[in-house]
Amino acid sequence: MAGGQKLSNFQFYLGGLGSSAVAMGLQVVIFPWLVVGVLHEPADRVGLAQMAVMLPNLLLILWGGALSDNRHLGSYLFRLYLMYLLPFGMMLVAVINGFLSYQLLIIFGASYGVITAFIQPARESLLSQVASEDLQGSVVRTTLVQFAAQSLGYLSAGLFERIGLSLLLGFQMLMFVVAGLLLRASHPATVALNKGHEGQSQGIVAGLRAVWHHARLRPLMLLVGATGFLGFGVYLVAMPLMTREVYGQSAVFYAGLQLSFTAGVLLANVLYLRLRGGFSQPGRVLVISLFCRGLIMLLIAMHLPVSLLFPAVLVWGMFSGISISLGRMMTHTEAPEDYRSRVVSIYQLAFFGTAPLGAWVTGQLISAQGVLETFAGLGALTVLVASLGIFSQLWRSPSGKRVEPQ
Repeated sequence: MAGGQKLSNFQFYLGGLGSSAVAMGLQVVIFPWLVVGVLHEPADRVGLAQMAVMLPNLLLILWGGALSDNRHLGSYLFRLYLMYLLPFGMMLVAVINGFLSYQLLIIFGASYGVITAFIQPARESLLSQVASEDLQGSVVRTTLVQFAAQSLGYLSAGLFERIGLSLLLGFQMLMFVVAGLLLRASHPATVALNKGHEGQSQGIVAGLRAVWHHARLRPLMLLVGATGFLGFGVYLVAMPLMTREVYGQSAVFYAGLQLSFTAGVLLANVLYLRLRGGFSQPGRVLVISLFCRGLIMLLIAMHLPVSLLFPAVLVWGMFSGISISLGRMMTHTEAPEDYRSRVVSIYQLAFFGTAPLGAWVTGQLISAQGVLETFAGLGALTVLVASLGIFSQLWRSPSGKRVEPQ
């Protein structure tokens, strides 16, 4: 495929990723706020609801990665994105008729999570097929587009109390359809299928074995898994509860926190793009970023004034943003060619699959000891895990020196 054609396909990919991220940005704010601010559920039920959204990643994402090895990814993703219309349509009907309930949100969240578990590894695998020759730059650009689009979703969610849930749900459905069309256009039907050579169960086991015996992929996945467990629970459960219980604010305040975090992610990746040659030791930077995120969680636990809370969340987003790009880049770079889509799905499992347990644990901790105390405890644990990363191959191996499977 010619370089110009690759660039054109990559632009379609960025458009599809951005459209999807707008809808998902809305989802990140609206779903927990329906539980916290509309139904006024306690902390343990907030954690359970977020767990319902994320649990399918833990159960299904490896299967989703194996399936993406045997599909034409553009057409496959188009069909998956159309499936989002079912749970969102169900929610729209329920809202119009006044049937909104906690049980319905659980069903909606689980359905959304099942579809997402198949979309994420397929969409990430498609990146390596449509990216430009500069894979590192392409990964950073996708991160920029994804979080910039998510910020538009957060801004739209801030209008929740003005324009109503029905219009936002309809807008989300439209964005998912647009995303499916653009991703299908990024991977024309003339492109060869990405076929695996093994059965699905054999492919999953082979992918896990390849990661476990790789000196850098193994600690990378363990560190990413710790990030998902420790970070997502705080981000998705403690943040909305902190908005309501500590600061006594509404969905607009919560959307502002989300926007500050996303601004930090964008700023970090803009600076990363301007860094010629990238980082010489990306694994070391990844460990340091996790350590700094733990320190910021400890800082937030001190009940910062609002004037300092938003800058702290922005810096938290900066360290998270650089680690997201580095983790994805290292996964694509280090993964053996024959196992790339499966390794990508394992990365997605480590990052998102540990999140439901983290969300549940965070909800239980908040119920037992309070929001800020939970921030402090999980922040201290994050610092400890990052400190252990110093003893791994991630800290010792320089960039560009691939460590082959042992």
